[in-house]
Amino acid sequence: MKRRINIRRGGREFKSPSRYSKAFGNGSLFLFLLMDEFVVYILYSKSFGKTYTGMTSALITRFHFHNFKSTKGFTLKYRPWIVIHVEFFNSKTEALIREKELKSGKGRDWLRLNILPNYS
Repeated sequence: MKRRINIRRGGREFKSPSRYSKAFGNGSLFLFLLMDEFVVYILYSKSFGKTYTGMTSALITRFHFHNFKSTKGFTLKYRPWIVIHVEFFNSKTEALIREKELKSGKGRDWLRLNILPNYS
């Protein structure tokens, strides 16, 4: 089963798997990116129907911590997580603004209507 995630960069949208990602036999999808920029990402726990929105400049490391290494917090309770949406920004300020938008009521509605139907 191939998983598809949306990757937005500079107004362009990529569908994975692409040159930005690698799918593994166990169904996991990891993004291999050069991280000279900031990333806003959305994780989804299919087991619990939960989403998590975050921002980082090291997506692979952060994803690994969410799924395997963290010992406390929200993401520990609802493992395993998959990446379902990624957006790239050149500045931390832009990324923080977008993260805040996605965590607002409007952002959660947008996520529910546009992204989650592909994963339910």
